[in-house]
Amino acid sequence: MEAADWDKRYREGFYDGAIEANPLLQRFWHTIPKGHVLDIAMGNGRNARYLAERGYAVWGFDRSSEALKIARETMIEKDQNISLILGDAGNLPFKAGSVSGVMIFYFLLRNIMEDIVDLLNSGGVLIYETFLKRQNAIDRHRNPNFLLEDGELLFYFRNLELLFYEEAISDIEGKKRAMAKFVGRKR
Repeated sequence: MEAADWDKRYREGFYDGAIEANPLLQRFWHTIPKGHVLDIAMGNGRNARYLAERGYAVWGFDRSSEALKIARETMIEKDQNISLILGDAGNLPFKAGSVSGVMIFYFLLRNIMEDIVDLLNSGGVLIYETFLKRQNAIDRHRNPNFLLEDGELLFYFRNLELLFYEEAISDIEGKKRAMAKFVGRKR
């Protein structure tokens, strides 16, 4: 999807209901060592704000200028330590070993999986949650290029120490979601 399409979705309020931090982040945020955390495809910034409120310096990265505008407006109200960066996740502009944490929710770009691991410093934690291909059997059709096979996250992040992994179909606010959830630490 082009940046203009994402901008349109944010302008039209498609993601307005997402206010609270992702439950996986709420459960495992404390495993991330203090330092910089990168939120890839940050959207409206709800997860970045959650970590900033807990003393982390967060880099929020998204290709949608509208998403970053929404995040900026909510950050101004709370005076938080979040740097917003407009860019394409296919070309991450960060140095290897530069962050203590990476979080990714509802986003998949397979060709950057190795780069994501490289961004983490030793002891750094990755928190990742996104849709499985099974989602198409229970909900509206989504592009299968952006849906995971069962066990795929485990394969990509096999060199990280596994802290948590789950694949499940959950009922969230009346909608069924087939999700893979991963938390791992770089050795």
